[in-house]
Amino acid sequence: MDRNKFEPALIVNKKARPKKSLIKILKPYIFLAPITFFVIVFSYYPFFKTIIFSLFKVNVAGELTKFVGIKNYIDMFKRPDFVNSILVSLKFTVMFVPLAVIIPLLLALIANKPKFLTKFYQTCFALPMAVSMSATCLIFEQLLHRRVGLLNYLLERSGFYDNMTAIDWLKNPKWALPALVIILIWTSIGFDFMLLLAAVRNVPSELLEAASLEGAGYWRKVSTVVLPIISPTLFFVICTQMIKGLTMAGPVMILTKGGPLGSTSTMIYYVYTTGFRSTNYTLGSTASVIAFLITFVFLLFNFIYEKRGVNYD
Repeated sequence: MDRNKFEPALIVNKKARPKKSLIKILKPYIFLAPITFFVIVFSYYPFFKTIIFSLFKVNVAGELTKFVGIKNYIDMFKRPDFVNSILVSLKFTVMFVPLAVIIPLLLALIANKPKFLTKFYQTCFALPMAVSMSATCLIFEQLLHRRVGLLNYLLERSGFYDNMTAIDWLKNPKWALPALVIILIWTSIGFDFMLLLAAVRNVPSELLEAASLEGAGYWRKVSTVVLPIISPTLFFVICTQMIKGLTMAGPVMILTKGGPLGSTSTMIYYVYTTGFRSTNYTLGSTASVIAFLITFVFLLFNFIYEKRGVNYD
């Protein structure tokens, strides 16, 4: 084939192709510039500065005085209060994450079925999103009150306890952490419920009908059809709830202040008390880096499991 006869047409096409103007080339970067600036200033810069602080001795004015390397990390693990905060965070996460995933999933399965007043209880399930953390904590402080709390009253009326004042939820080392689990689950239900409801509703009806024709019951269809299809959304919820559990501090600051007897002193609350209240920037920076590394390791294990347990087909 003679290539020369096509060359004029190629030249014409190249000349006819309009060149992108400079503003079109820069347009996406212009839109990204503001958020990039804020991310660098308020996220990456403090993060790297915290890492640097954790390798030095830092005075009250925030000035670096002496390089000590990993000695701060070694000394940190010798502190019983910090080791306790790690154990409390892990214990809280173990209690919180399964419930924070299973409860919204069950609510999504319930709300997916069209019934009488479906719109009403869908709105009720999503309602916790509209309530701030501080307001939620103050509400639950009254609900969990030892003498006038509704929860103790219901436990007494249902026969679980003979004495209504048997459980002091927020001042008993045995019950304080489970009480915070209840509070954080309630605040997390709304958003996760909406995510999982959208995922459940996107399950193809043809697959469910085919499973029904093969004699599969409701829960068999959920386990073999629904869960594999919504696994990406489920994986996202698990990851976000694990981060929330490991970095929980808000309810502790408002309700328990790390007590009683350190039973609710989490890693982030320890960072707050040492770095902000006591102005010990050496301890605060080191503790925050360790908290980040622990959270990162747990998420890394999740992403390792993602390759086998999450279906994107």
